[in-house]
Amino acid sequence: MLTDIDAKRLRFLLWSIIFLSLLPASVLTTRRVRAEENSITVTLIMDEPALSEQAEYLGTSSFELATRYQALGLNGIALYEETIESLAAKGKVAVMFGHEAHALALARGEAAPPIPADSTLVTPLEAGSLDNLIAKNTPIAKEITLAGRSWHMYPGISANLRPAGPDRGAIERYKEAGFDIAYRPRNYPNLLDIGQDFPTEAHYLIHTGLQVAGHPNALNELISASQGYLTGIIEGTDQDGLKHISTRVPTTRLLSFNQDYINRRLQPSDLVDKFLLAVNERGIRILYLRPYTEEQLGDMIANTEQLIISLTNALKREGYRVGPLGTLEIDYRTNSWLRSLSAVGIFAALALLASMFPAGWGALVAASVLALGLVAGGFDWNALALTAALTFPVIGYGLLPHRLTSLGLATLISLIGAILLTAVGSDREALLAISPFAGVAATLVVPPALFIFYLALRHKTLALWIRDLWGYPIRLGDVVLVAIVLIALAVVFLRRGNFPIIGVSQVELAIRDWLSAIFFRPRFKELLGHPLAVLGLTDATWPTWFKGLLLTGGVVAQASILNSFSHYHTPLLVSLQRTLFALAIGLVIGLLLVPLSRIVLRLTKRWLASSSPSTAP
Repeated sequence: MLTDIDAKRLRFLLWSIIFLSLLPASVLTTRRVRAEENSITVTLIMDEPALSEQAEYLGTSSFELATRYQALGLNGIALYEETIESLAAKGKVAVMFGHEAHALALARGEAAPPIPADSTLVTPLEAGSLDNLIAKNTPIAKEITLAGRSWHMYPGISANLRPAGPDRGAIERYKEAGFDIAYRPRNYPNLLDIGQDFPTEAHYLIHTGLQVAGHPNALNELISASQGYLTGIIEGTDQDGLKHISTRVPTTRLLSFNQDYINRRLQPSDLVDKFLLAVNERGIRILYLRPYTEEQLGDMIANTEQLIISLTNALKREGYRVGPLGTLEIDYRTNSWLRSLSAVGIFAALALLASMFPAGWGALVAASVLALGLVAGGFDWNALALTAALTFPVIGYGLLPHRLTSLGLATLISLIGAILLTAVGSDREALLAISPFAGVAATLVVPPALFIFYLALRHKTLALWIRDLWGYPIRLGDVVLVAIVLIALAVVFLRRGNFPIIGVSQVELAIRDWLSAIFFRPRFKELLGHPLAVLGLTDATWPTWFKGLLLTGGVVAQASILNSFSHYHTPLLVSLQRTLFALAIGLVIGLLLVPLSRIVLRLTKRWLASSSPSTAP
């Protein structure tokens, strides 16, 4: 059992180790900030099939409409790999299914040809229009003659979706007009020569569907063929094979929205806000635009024009350049030695966490936190990054005296943890969201749980808690209070991520939009948690248990800070600005709530006293 003097000496040593570990961590952090500052170009790529659909309503071509939007700020176009179906729609081939060939033969009074009814027949109407299709698809198409014309036969009706290479004429036309070209290859079983027909005019590869071209057996061929392009990583879409190739090809992050979602729910201003937020906070560099193709929200052309103009202007106001991206947008290189030296500070923080608890419990808590890191992150740097995210939010309010200045000091401790977390966890794959942070949900749940456990053991042993709670008479007020706490924790957990189970209210959305308009949007968990901490740190009259709940809210805010920095794709300076902005607003709100809470408490006590039954003299 350590004496108070020994404990102070131990903690001084551990804090010294943490501060020393900031030296190598600062080197890595500076490298990352510089890499992120070089990433200031954004490209606007428009989906050609959606553009073609819009153009049909005007009786014009997608190319003519694209040049119209180009004058407003659009700089890129996404062209899909052809299929038998798309070639037929352009009049370059003729397609017929086996059952149709049977029907035509019978209509002419001839015997049905000896071909399967579910086969797909295709014949060229332009010279060379089938060359890519034949070269890359297996099994090799059988050649048959019908009514004096040669046809290529593939098994199955779905064969009309077989990839047939790029439309080189369209690609050259857009390239000559100055467009930044994205090519969208398709996957199909047993393709040959993956990537050999990728157009050299294209700058990006954005794989179509839920698989990359060549999945699963030709990924090495795809990797080789993709070296001269930037492969788009589509946010929110898991494509089979992408994780395998993403660490071995140049990549950049892309955001797009579903066409129906755009047509029915998103005004141009909404899209601009979402795209701008993604660029500022999530490192998105390809904004994949789809024009409005319906008119539920107004004139489709006017809305599309407004989207392009407003988005271009908004990006320029934020300091971004609209144009082709560099070959590699994130040029960040970590260092194993510097990572290891930074990790020493995380182990020191874990020892500080253990020192907060009685000896046996401290060792168990530290071992459990480290074990959780290993389970979620594996035997990797991710485990140490998660350990930092679970540890630093607790030691601030756990070790500091309960006064108002501790709000700033606890936030400073969390920021130290954030520096160590990013130094240990950041690499190029993490910054591109190829290797996301492991255990992100635990960062918001475990720290407040550890803090509550710490407060509980400060007052009595676990055995006494179990004994007292087992025989505790349950009252309605207790049930309501526990329910409120559980609901609050559930909301924190279920609202995490970009696609939360519990959505955001319209009031919160309005506040977020207002805050985003004047600054980087702070996180609501911090805007709520910091004021609760202020209440807990400034008023000694609160009951001990209630003060503990208030400070637990403050721990949630500190955990949110580490959670922000665990989103590696968000630029570090953006996360820092959000954190400081939330701290300032939270402090102001908390200081306003202090006198208000005292008035409410005084009036409540007076009301309860007046409702007490009077006793006769």
